[in-house]
Amino acid sequence: MVETTAGVVGLGKMGGNMAKHLLDEGFEVYGHDLQPEAREAFADYGGIVADSGRDVASQSDVTITSLPNSDIVKGVYTGEGGLAHESVETTFLEMSTIAPPTTEVVADAIEETPAEILDAPITGGPENSRDGTLTGLVGGKEAVFESEHAQDVLQALCAELHYAGSSGAGHAMKLLNNTMSMGNLLLAMETVALGARYGIDSERLWDILGNASATSVAFESRMPRVLERDFEAGFSVDFARKDVGLAVDMADSEDFPMVMGSLVHRLYTRASDEGFGEEDVGAVVKMFEQELEDRVGEE
Repeated sequence: MVETTAGVVGLGKMGGNMAKHLLDEGFEVYGHDLQPEAREAFADYGGIVADSGRDVASQSDVTITSLPNSDIVKGVYTGEGGLAHESVETTFLEMSTIAPPTTEVVADAIEETPAEILDAPITGGPENSRDGTLTGLVGGKEAVFESEHAQDVLQALCAELHYAGSSGAGHAMKLLNNTMSMGNLLLAMETVALGARYGIDSERLWDILGNASATSVAFESRMPRVLERDFEAGFSVDFARKDVGLAVDMADSEDFPMVMGSLVHRLYTRASDEGFGEEDVGAVVKMFEQELEDRVGEE
């Protein structure tokens, strides 16, 4: 049994899988989620269900928050019964993808308590959170990042760790990463649709482009699923739209004209408007297939 106790607030696809991996690694793990089925799945796996998020944090050396958006994160930390409380002494790892201004609000609230906080968003999907191969992008006090308890949990969950700088830098880096990644994917899906229009076999497109200078992590992770016409959401079009939108908002706040990022955001918004929002991001290929007689991945 690992001496560091861990907590997870938000036991969805990412948080629930992280909790299971920590249990596999020998951590004692406390957890809470508003959804009964998430709590039940966590308990069935051996986790200790707490009555509230604050109860999780009160019993954990390190407390992960993995939540859907900025407003929910702000409410969980600073709302009634929130995590930012004088009775709570833990190191928070805020692993959601949120706007940096929200990070600042939450960090200021935690500064008034005995707790510490790192913004520590991660890249990778549910499968990476399950097997401990995430990439962590961490902002906050460097001494807290290097502390034993924080490192115990971060090292268990992440194959790669990067310290990005002061509070907010981790969440900013996540938005920059997702904007680049989602932009790469849009261009890749438009390109393979053009290849299909020209009559090149889809498997041949994948074999050549996936091994040429054009390839990217986004293309390599999504193209096999596109070939199988598998669009069950791992990371949905709507999540891509949200994250790139946050990056555009960040650019606006810095008076930075984000021309390409704004175009990427508009195209994901279009994909969502066309009914693909709840599908995996690879479904953006459907926008470019509308005039094709044959779809990518089909004979």
